[in-house]
Amino acid sequence: MYRPSHFRSNNQERATQLIADNPLATVITSSEDNLEVSLTPVLMNDARSHLEGHFALQNEIWRQFTKKNITSFLFQGPHGYISPSWYTTSPHLPTWNYAVVEIRANVTLIEDKEEVMPLLHRLTKHFDPNFSQFATAKNYIELINNAATGVVCFRANILDIKTKFKLSQNKPRSDINELIATLRSNESDGKSALADLMQQQLDDQPKG
Repeated sequence: MYRPSHFRSNNQERATQLIADNPLATVITSSEDNLEVSLTPVLMNDARSHLEGHFALQNEIWRQFTKKNITSFLFQGPHGYISPSWYTTSPHLPTWNYAVVEIRANVTLIEDKEEVMPLLHRLTKHFDPNFSQFATAKNYIELINNAATGVVCFRANILDIKTKFKLSQNKPRSDINELIATLRSNESDGKSALADLMQQQLDDQPKG
């Protein structure tokens, strides 16, 4: 991933938070003559050593995991267009601000049934706070047991984590403040998360 020095971040806590807030990963791996791409939600463990998730059995991407290829997991955070008209200084070019985390990993399949069911329960409980009231229902247990035969679970052992937070760090603080104010001024555009991230990044920068 192309990462100019001023857009790199070594803040692992912020990278972890971006993944937690945006768990739908774009998964990219290679076959002999092609790239395989798919999407799936994943969980990162507290030690940041691995990701867990699953694919449908019919999704061919999991077959590439048996070949020990390095796999990339991309997590897209807040993003949005930045207009030159938002600055009081000039001139400026239009651009797009965004935050992304790339995790490169070796992926192994989880084939032990004693591990598969707990993983499926962890995923569901994480994304559904009300899950517990259904977990013991007989019809639910039968349903998930049947569903488990149609998925392939995996564990991605993390090799490295790279972040790119392109948030106008190459601009003067006064310009960044103007951009943040403009993004916040129209909440209907849903850009408050981008403004928040830009503010966090600005607060991390030395003043002067």
